[in-house]
Parts: sequence; C-alpha cells; structure tokens
Amino acid sequence: METRETSIEGVIVHDLVAHIDDRGSFTEIYRETWLADFKSIQWNIVTSRQDTLRGVHVHREHYDYLMVLAGRMLLGLHDIRRDSPTFGTSEILDLTEAHRRAVSIPPGVCHGFYYPEASTHLYAVSTYFDPTDDLGCKYDCPELNLAWPTKDPVLSARDRTADSYAQMLDKFYLDANA
Repeated sequence: METRETSIEGVIVHDLVAHIDDRGSFTEIYRETWLADFKSIQWNIVTSRQDTLRGVHVHREHYDYLMVLAGRMLLGLHDIRRDSPTFGTSEILDLTEAHRRAVSIPPGVCHGFYYPEASTHLYAVSTYFDPTDDLGCKYDCPELNLAWPTKDPVLSARDRTADSYAQMLDKFYLDANA
C-alpha cells in the first residue's frame, strides 16, 4: 500500500493493493495505524445513478474516509480552513473501481461527489450525524474552483437549495463561535 498527500493538507490517498489469485481478490481497505487522527464509528454504503452529484458539503468536527467499490467518482475537494497552508486550494480526484484508492478528508475540507456512471462507494465517519456539523453550498459556486464535467446533474432537494459559498463560510465560522 502506498500513501500520499494531495495538494490539500490533511487529505490523504491510500493506493490499495489487491492480492489476486484463482479465487478472486483480497484488499485491505483500512487499518487504524494508517490515520492517527481518524477513528471510525460508522460505515455506510452509497449507490448513485449516472450523472449524480452529492454535495458540496463540509464538516467542522468529523472526518470522512471513503473508497469506490463499483463505478467511478470524481471527488471534488476545497480547503476552507483559514489556518491551513493550503487554504483556498481545490482539487478533483478520479476514483475508480479498477484503481482502488481510499481517501481521508479532514474537517474543514469541502467535498462533493460526482458520478459519471452508476457507482457504489463505501465511507466511514468519525462522529455520528449531527445536522449542525453538516454544512454545504451549491456545487457550482465559482469560489470552489471545481470544474465539474456536468451542468445539470441529478441533485438532492437539499443540494438544489444549498447555501451560497459565502453563507456556508458564515455558518462554518460564525456559528462555530456562537
């Protein structure tokens, strides 16, 4: 297994190794020793139709850890941590079933998931769901600097009516100090 950081501080990619034989394969997807700050308490599996976009979301408190099991995901990332050396940096990672990689996303890094094909992904979180820690903005806010390859994706009602980038930042920083 090879581990590397992305252009955004704290976002770590684990290139996973499949051990293949005549029966199929075995792949380790997570070890506690890989991530010092991440302790998973819940695992989820998500299926998405082609041309679906989930997000963009951000959390003050919890980490996400995810990987694609089937299909393909474009994972959009954007750092809003003012004290981070990569503040304002954006990146899109291409995650596929054929090239298994796991990604950890720390608090303060916005993330959106676009599926150019029907896909399934597995993800873990470090805290239970808390609506006050689940913020977001419209996926196409120009401040995100994320060049999604779609103009009219399938969105949830929540993501269709999401806040602006400025509103999300206000909630992330002002509400945290209230």
